[in-house]
Amino acid sequence: MTQISQEFIDEVVAAIRANEPVRKRLPEGGMLHIDRQLPFLCLYRRPKGRKDVGTDRLVVSEASYIVSEGEDITGLVEAVACAMAEVFGEFLILEMWAMPKEMLGEEERRHPSFRLCTQKPEPILSTIETLESSLQKVRVHRLAAKVEVAECDSIVPPSLPPVMKHETMARCHTHLIGLAVHPLYQDDTGGTLHPYELKTLRKEISQALKRAFFRFASDMTTFCPTHYAMMGRRLVTKAVFEADEALAEVEEAFDFLLQVTPINSEEAWQWFSAQGFHGTPRFHYRPRPFDVADMKRKLFDIRLEKIEDPTLYELFSQKMVEIDRKLTMLHDRDTPHFLYESIPTYGKVEPDLLEMAQKMLTLLPHPHKDLEADAREEAVDAETFARAAEKEIDYYKQFYPQMDSKVEIRNDIVAGAMVSGGNFLISSSAHFPKRRIEALLHHEIGTHILTYTNGLAQPFKQLHTGLCGYDEMQEGIAVLSEYLSGGISHARLRILAARVIAVDALCQGKSFEETFRLLNERYDFGEKSAFTVTTRVFRGGGLTKDAVYLRGLAGIFDYLHGGGALEPLFVGKIAAEHIPLIEELQQREILKKPPLWPRWLELPEAQDRLQEIREKKLTLLDLIEKGYI
Repeated sequence: MTQISQEFIDEVVAAIRANEPVRKRLPEGGMLHIDRQLPFLCLYRRPKGRKDVGTDRLVVSEASYIVSEGEDITGLVEAVACAMAEVFGEFLILEMWAMPKEMLGEEERRHPSFRLCTQKPEPILSTIETLESSLQKVRVHRLAAKVEVAECDSIVPPSLPPVMKHETMARCHTHLIGLAVHPLYQDDTGGTLHPYELKTLRKEISQALKRAFFRFASDMTTFCPTHYAMMGRRLVTKAVFEADEALAEVEEAFDFLLQVTPINSEEAWQWFSAQGFHGTPRFHYRPRPFDVADMKRKLFDIRLEKIEDPTLYELFSQKMVEIDRKLTMLHDRDTPHFLYESIPTYGKVEPDLLEMAQKMLTLLPHPHKDLEADAREEAVDAETFARAAEKEIDYYKQFYPQMDSKVEIRNDIVAGAMVSGGNFLISSSAHFPKRRIEALLHHEIGTHILTYTNGLAQPFKQLHTGLCGYDEMQEGIAVLSEYLSGGISHARLRILAARVIAVDALCQGKSFEETFRLLNERYDFGEKSAFTVTTRVFRGGGLTKDAVYLRGLAGIFDYLHGGGALEPLFVGKIAAEHIPLIEELQQREILKKPPLWPRWLELPEAQDRLQEIREKKLTLLDLIEKGYI
């Protein structure tokens, strides 16, 4: 057994006392990782004479750990414990090992199971109780965990010596807990990994450990954390930045929305109207300046398994799956396969969402079709809108000069305006209602460009390219900004509802013409408006993304009713499911405070409307029925 030199130990202790991060390889390939001064240490020692794949991964998720591959780590552990106890008064070691499968019956083997080994638990009883209750919440394949607490004569993995002597533990005010884990993530030999089970257990065990460490720190030490997430990692390893860079490089190599947006939408409209609104227009798309197979090869060369932090691993692995799906969609662009790949990426229309859209179209006045042509009298052209957009961007640059967004007028986009790569693109043929200019700027610049810019200020590129499924939250916030700033209109809400109706029609197998007629004849949309909505939904072969606007808006209302904080929503481009993870990363001081705050949230009328939504728990339908809109 290799001894660790005193020089090595002295260097570690010096770093601890200086509150500097320590990350060092041990002589036989083990690892020491200590983020900063913390009152705990997780420990894993690889057993001799048998395989034990995956168990070490349960430990390396934490902010302070030692993984031993056979080194004699007694002196190192004692030195770390004594140095940390000098800082905090008390110290906790949690040693983890794989539970021998013969300890469990056939039925028990299907459940996640844990055995907590303690000695004289009275001083840290609250810590043990917190760990026990947290582990009881673990679920794998929807099966509940079984947790046993046992008072043991010796807290030590099978066939290994104690990591510290009792007298040393007493002298260093150190407590020890053993955690035996049923290795669902291994086969019976211990040599073959079951990755899904490991991923699930790793995430849930890590949360349980942080809660227990938080309880220990609060009850037993001079450390006063305010949230259990503060016990998590702050030191971001090289593997995280490498994966982040590689994911962003793949995603930024293509612009998904531009690639699925027709470049001949105006010509298609002219053809469709000349045909008496019969048939299906033929849409043309930009060339794909990349090979999908090459892009996927680069994507799956990214070594996510090297990421030790379970929160960041989860965020990055979700993003990898989403990029893979989008690349498949681009491969199958303009084919029937496109729609079936769009559904798992953006979802279908849920019955409640469809009912909401239908009710909105019933409640909102139906403007006469002939008024559509008159709308341009009260509209501004692309050049005028572009000047207003440039002024809005200049406003934000006062607070964050690094903002580098530009305004472009283009003739190759079907939408009136859109954000791509942090830039604001405006269709050269588009006209915009004059009274809606302010709201549109808040939507596109005050939300989409602002979160893109805030994401750029974070340590990870995923925050500006967008975490998996970010579109729904983004569009929900953006449409909310229109209402709070007083610029949302009946016509705008009807369009959002029409998009839901059109996506549902698409998923029900209706043709382009049938969907157009549904909007035009049943819901009284003008021909051009019905065509534009239908084109957006049928582009690429069938894109269900347009349902996210109304779904996201409804989700934001629910979030506000629950008292959700607004700040995490502007850290970058995130989905609703990521809010707890973002808050955790903020507590761990990995993410920075966003440099920009939306101008629309500073408006007095916006504050009043926001407070009313929260206090009265108003829904979107309430606002329409009560005449707020």
